[in-house]
Amino acid sequence: MILAAADCAENKGSPPPELKLAWQTIQWGTLPEPGGLRDQRVGELERMQAALATHDAVSAWRKSKNWAKWSGNNVRAWRIVRLVQELRNASKKQT
Repeated sequence: MILAAADCAENKGSPPPELKLAWQTIQWGTLPEPGGLRDQRVGELERMQAALATHDAVSAWRKSKNWAKWSGNNVRAWRIVRLVQELRNASKKQT
């Protein structure tokens, strides 16, 4: 899901379901399921947040003209970008 969200940010794939759901939640200002926070499916909000944070971090990084400066000014997002790079490298080693 993390790599799918990163691929989507780079226009290399479709958004994973968690990212689509996060966008819908933001657009409509409502939770995925009826009720409150505790009425949502276990782990769903965390997966949505992870997908959204990954997409936003990779999108911002790719749009940056100065990656070194961007990474210094966006430390949390840079950590996500590095995680994506590490996951991609590990994935390549397994194939």
